[in-house]
Amino acid sequence: MIGRRHILTVLTVGMLAGCAPSPPSPNPSAALVEPTASPSPEASPTPSSSPSPDATVTPTPTALPTATPLPTPTPTPVPWQSYTSKRYHYRIKYPPAWVVTPGSATLADEYDGYALPYVYVYRDTVPGVASVSLTATHDIAYFKSHYNAMLQSNKPITLAGWSGRILTFKGSHAGLTMLYQHILIAKGHVGYSLDLEGDYATATADKALFNTIYKTFRPT
Repeated sequence: MIGRRHILTVLTVGMLAGCAPSPPSPNPSAALVEPTASPSPEASPTPSSSPSPDATVTPTPTALPTATPLPTPTPTPVPWQSYTSKRYHYRIKYPPAWVVTPGSATLADEYDGYALPYVYVYRDTVPGVASVSLTATHDIAYFKSHYNAMLQSNKPITLAGWSGRILTFKGSHAGLTMLYQHILIAKGHVGYSLDLEGDYATATADKALFNTIYKTFRPT
């Protein structure tokens, strides 16, 4: 973990049986025996048309029924977790595998999955009216000096009914090229900051994730 950034400003955040032969009959005397006609030869038996018992019958193949594939169930998304900060008076949702480290007087609340990206939320008050414009100018200088950052965009934003700015930087820290997004919103004498710190190599995915997170933010 690169480390938690300190608060920037007031606004940072699967058988056949055999027959025995009969005994022979005695032969009569030839003088007593009248000649008899020779028996007619019997006709040879006509072969039967029945199949030989040894004949092999080939069965007709039967096609197996085709299995109907079962539909693939759609996985049920794991709901995001929700956190309410008593110290900083807001609630927000974050990814289910992430954890929250509550802040202190000098540190913002931190949200992360034990690796980049990190998200920070912080609240502060001022005696008079909080100025987003003045705070943005101060924080741009801070990012440039501390993270050798280049400001890529500075756009207006309205979040939970609060007006402010979203600043995007490309900078460096601990040998990595970094993405920083810094949201400042204010109303009256109260201001919030919501920050993203990520690896610039995954900037597109990190920006989309941060966009989903910060849109759940609500002051309490």
